[in-house]
Amino acid sequence: MNIKVVLEYDGSDFAGWQQQARGRTVEAELKRALRSVTGRDHVVYAAGRTDAGAHAEGQVANFHTDGRIGPRRLAAALNARLPEDVSVLSAEEVGDEFHARYSARWRRYRYRFCDRPSRPALERGRCWHLRGRLREDVMSEAAAELIGRHDWTSYCSASEPAASRVREMRSATVVRRGDFVELELVAEGFLRGLVRSIAGALAEVGLGRRPVGWVGQVLGRADRRMAPRTAPAGGLTLMEVIY
Repeated sequence: MNIKVVLEYDGSDFAGWQQQARGRTVEAELKRALRSVTGRDHVVYAAGRTDAGAHAEGQVANFHTDGRIGPRRLAAALNARLPEDVSVLSAEEVGDEFHARYSARWRRYRYRFCDRPSRPALERGRCWHLRGRLREDVMSEAAAELIGRHDWTSYCSASEPAASRVREMRSATVVRRGDFVELELVAEGFLRGLVRSIAGALAEVGLGRRPVGWVGQVLGRADRRMAPRTAPAGGLTLMEVIY
């Protein structure tokens, strides 16, 4: 039985999604809970590998089970064993051809900025606190230059293979919600460091340190030497995976 699960997690205390030799990870916690429920190890496939400190409201993963425990009971059993900062929102049986990563068409990420004078207490670790006032209108104008199919070399990690750096950005929006400015990006796939680098560039524009056209100019150069500073991981959340 191929099981698809949707998870949310607070990434503050995680070294990211992907299991590794050192550091607490979401994948390792899910595998540990699965072993506790079923008595055996599982291979888990995720829609994307979130960074250390980044969060998810709609991460998707799939794995195969022997079918002795139905999806609803399995979700409840996993939640009883997962730590408080990880939750299975839903579980369902899907066809054998479904793969959390390769079947995905689009992914939606949100990056949150907080630009009030006082540092946030309730939202600490869930946004990037900037002491200057952001102009969301010019950030939105700059973000529009990112829509389309581009080579993202200037904005992604240097570790990404050069041959796979061309991706389509479906939408890029910036809106203000009180003391928070929210950037939402929808793309077919996100390279490592891409959203946080874009957020860093847009912050420069929003603070008046760079002109609106600078974000598009950096993109067009496809040069890692022009990469802007990377925004902190805490403001980043994987919102949704679209199939």
